Amino acid sequence: MNSSPQLSIILVSYNTRDYTLRALHSLYEETTSTKFEVILVDNDSKDGSFEAVQEQFPQVQVFQTGENLGFAGGVHYGVARSSAPMLLLLNPDTVVIDRAVDNLYNFAQQNSSNGIWGGVTLNNDMTLNTQHAWSRHNFTSLIFSAFGLSRIFSDSCFFNKANYGCWKRDTVKEVDVLSGCFFMTPRDLWNKLGGLDVSFFMYAEEADYCLKASKLGYQPIVTPDARLIHHGGVSHANLAAKQIKLLRGKVELIKRHDSGLTKKIYIGLIWLYSFNKVLESKLFKSGTAEAAEWKKVFLERATWMKGY
Repeated sequence: MNSSPQLSIILVSYNTRDYTLRALHSLYEETTSTKFEVILVDNDSKDGSFEAVQEQFPQVQVFQTGENLGFAGGVHYGVARSSAPMLLLLNPDTVVIDRAVDNLYNFAQQNSSNGIWGGVTLNNDMTLNTQHAWSRHNFTSLIFSAFGLSRIFSDSCFFNKANYGCWKRDTVKEVDVLSGCFFMTPRDLWNKLGGLDVSFFMYAEEADYCLKASKLGYQPIVTPDARLIHHGGVSHANLAAKQIKLLRGKVELIKRHDSGLTKKIYIGLIWLYSFNKVLESKLFKSGTAEAAEWKKVFLERATWMKGY
């Protein structure tokens, strides 16, 4: 968009052609005051994503990797080809509304000491999607998740502290972890931390980045004035494939940020979460596709319990 952009926006796509095109349309329509460039990294899609973006958005720098590098690998590929002092990771299954990128960029300028900035995500029907910020994992959050209490009492900040259950998303809030779907950070901090750890193929890499940043005194922060629609998981064909990657990422995060007996207990609680999901499926959803998917997840536990 400009030879000296203020912001480099990195999208990593994998067989999300229609979503990607919609995301780009909304981005260019809604972002009017920030000078930005867009780097799209296509992780070897087979759905014509690369050609469609080239045709409809000639201003976008589009790169084909020739292989699936995962999310972190794709982001690194894009950041290396970008030039602005600020970076924004934006998922291709998002829709920018209400000048979200402009608002987030301005918020970052006003709160520069935080180092990581994010907004609030919505579902397609404009209801709140709370999967954009989390607290750091601990014993209570993992055990409440394992027994489904965080889901049953989703509006409670006691049982659902992991997802800030009682926070209405209508105020500015410092958090422990921000989702990588709408994730702004300065290039100098990115370089200091070495970016996202590419050994996380997908999921938890942004949590790892946030936790490492917090050790240096940077606290991720959310503004309700930057909102976008996020669909989530559209590159996965089934529940099992997504959950295996999610659990593998969570285990790896625990391995990186916990030690000794604590690490063993936390990984055990991840195992218990998976076991209880299978048990719940047998009791209440026997014979359904969901039950079959959770059985696949549990049968793959020897793989995901190793992390990455």
